[in-house]
Amino acid sequence: MLCNKESVFLKSVETHNNKVEFFFDISDGLKKYFKTDCFFIEYSEDITLDNIPKSILTIPFVASLLPLMWLTDSIMWIPEIDETFYHSLSRIKAAYQEIYDYYPLKGSLIPAYIIKNNLSPQRESLCLFSGGVDAHTTYLRHSNENPLLFNVQGWYENSTRELNAVAEKDLNDILGFSNAQNRDFSFAKSNFANIVDASVFSKTIKKRLKDSWWHGFQHSMAFISIAIVACYFYGIKNIYIASSFALGDKGRCASYPTTDSEFAFAKIGTVVHDGFELSRQDKVQIIVEHQRKTGKPYPLKVCTFEEENCLICEKCVRTMLAIIAENGDLNNFGFNITTPLYSHFDEAFNEQNIVFFNVNGESKKHWPYIKKRMLKNYDLIKEKQVVDWFLNYDFNKARKKALNNYYRKNFFKIIKRKLTK
Repeated sequence: MLCNKESVFLKSVETHNNKVEFFFDISDGLKKYFKTDCFFIEYSEDITLDNIPKSILTIPFVASLLPLMWLTDSIMWIPEIDETFYHSLSRIKAAYQEIYDYYPLKGSLIPAYIIKNNLSPQRESLCLFSGGVDAHTTYLRHSNENPLLFNVQGWYENSTRELNAVAEKDLNDILGFSNAQNRDFSFAKSNFANIVDASVFSKTIKKRLKDSWWHGFQHSMAFISIAIVACYFYGIKNIYIASSFALGDKGRCASYPTTDSEFAFAKIGTVVHDGFELSRQDKVQIIVEHQRKTGKPYPLKVCTFEEENCLICEKCVRTMLAIIAENGDLNNFGFNITTPLYSHFDEAFNEQNIVFFNVNGESKKHWPYIKKRMLKNYDLIKEKQVVDWFLNYDFNKARKKALNNYYRKNFFKIIKRKLTK
């Protein structure tokens, strides 16, 4: 019977100026998964129950936590929900079930009331925008629509007033970019990434799911649903979320064409998973060509947890090499290197760093595309020394050697860490 199942019950939705708070009860069997019983979102707009229906405001709460109900065969009880979104949930769930066909998704959402909302269109689109390669490509592909740039920061814990230097720097950088592009910018700060205890999820569900909570379900569900409230506020009928994977890639994650495209809200609101037909190198090519055409700097931010591009992590190095493959000047894209490029890459690929590069072989996505473009553009590329080195670099050999040395030097530390988990 439904009443015997574990559950989450949304008690109240409260707004104070631009902050929305969701207070909820958690049954005993689910409490281990939660770090808090309050989910909050602070918008840059004056979002209140006076200008946004509760059935729309509830969407982020449902989307951010309902997948946990699916995974644990539990129930989410809520006072009310938007009708269009409610009906889209069955399609979203089916799309995730297709991805995780080895893990049955059960659980259910039970609203007391299903409310019809009609969006009054005033603007064409909103673009979820992080400042990285994927987001910039989507922005450039749809810049003729004058999209609202919308950024979501979800790693706050108890208050948006707490110090989060990386998040604040990202917001300032995006604000600067939007001003330079003469675009409107909006943002939301939330604790959605800190509600579910990732360590407990990893111990109880991750092995069977073969994915983490953040990567496997949460991030796009939260990003899109938080953006839906802003869309209703502004009368925006379409959300663009940039693809992370490309057609043909074996990988899957929470944000995928089959899942994101099923979101719908307020009768006419839709979501487009943009750029799935493009490889990451295709996206870099679009950005470099745009910068070359305008002649103006076009800064990218690819380091997720650093205030600036660190220039030595795998993601930074991969992006820089991709830009070089298109004969782009790194200084025009937010990668300010003062030493000779060859020396910089030689240091970035040293034995200590490459241990932590997520590159197990040359068959990995992204890297082969970079090499192909380097070969095609070889005569045009100025940085021949870097290109010659990279084209002949043996990932398998270098990383195998680095890993062997790492394990030998840190054997006892690794054993101790595994024993204390």
